[in-house]
Amino acid sequence: MDAVAFSLAKAHELGMRPAEARLRFWSYLIDYSVSFAVLLPAGIGYVFYLVTKQYSVVPMVLTGASGLLLVVYLIVLLSLNSRKGSSPGKAAMRLRAVRLADFSAPGFPRVLGLAVVFLGSHLIPLIGPLLLLFSCLFDRQHRRGWLDRLAGSYVLDLRSGIDPTNERVLARAEYLLTRPDRDISEHLPGLGTVVHGAPAEEAVLSPRPRSSAGIVGAQNSDWHAAAAGGRRVVRRAALAFDDGSYVPVPETGLIGRAPVADAGSSNALLIPLKDPERLLSKTHLSFGSDGADVWIMDLGSSNGTQVTTANGRPHNVPAKTRALLNDGDIVQIGSRTFRITFQETEK
Repeated sequence: MDAVAFSLAKAHELGMRPAEARLRFWSYLIDYSVSFAVLLPAGIGYVFYLVTKQYSVVPMVLTGASGLLLVVYLIVLLSLNSRKGSSPGKAAMRLRAVRLADFSAPGFPRVLGLAVVFLGSHLIPLIGPLLLLFSCLFDRQHRRGWLDRLAGSYVLDLRSGIDPTNERVLARAEYLLTRPDRDISEHLPGLGTVVHGAPAEEAVLSPRPRSSAGIVGAQNSDWHAAAAGGRRVVRRAALAFDDGSYVPVPETGLIGRAPVADAGSSNALLIPLKDPERLLSKTHLSFGSDGADVWIMDLGSSNGTQVTTANGRPHNVPAKTRALLNDGDIVQIGSRTFRITFQETEK
């Protein structure tokens, strides 16, 4: 299997889907329509010239304005396509172009080369651009046209597949590839119950101060470190969730849709999170402090756990392995995120 075939097979396994010809046609039509709208002042200036039968300042100003707007629009198109793999038309149709090698944005050299080739196709009016545009019909499986092959790119339909330029989504998809035996029952509603027979995921759990999440279990703990000179420094850590809730880190805790502690860890702090997209496992991960650091451990969840450091890219946390966290690290679990924060005070 050559590199292109391997990349295409991997793209399909990760959940990427090629854009259909009709969607690509409409995206190009939208981009063309914007360019024609930019040339409208020049058209008005030309009509003004035909009516007056003489050169004047008005047609020249309108033509100059159109020329300037067209240059700005072309720069915007080149920038969007090179940095995002997008354009006004692609954004409207939910399409995105990526490099087939690593599924990143195409980059400026490739986009500039494609622009030159596409503009050159206009030497054969109408037929040239349409032939390039609909050449994707010749590849029934992957819908890659001549321009895609020339640039080593791939145009994706984000409505029916994942967006690989979203690093968290891509990391989660890559994680799922490593777990073909994952338990699909994690995506089903949990059957666990709490007191009074209410479903665990819908139970109203008593919140702790400054947190909108339902929390059950152990008391929060501070970490104490004796400093030089007899001063006592208290280091506090907390989880800042994406909904604005704030939970001090205890010695041990569990997070999930409806986390359940084992018999041997009855003092664990339980944090159930709302997860409309059903990407969280029932008991997704454990966390806590060991006296000096904050740690998390993925408990074999279906969709994995990703950590984004302050200066790095998201990376998957191996299941059943403790991972230490630093101040500012962001943890992604399903569709939810929380950030680790530290604060030191003297006592």
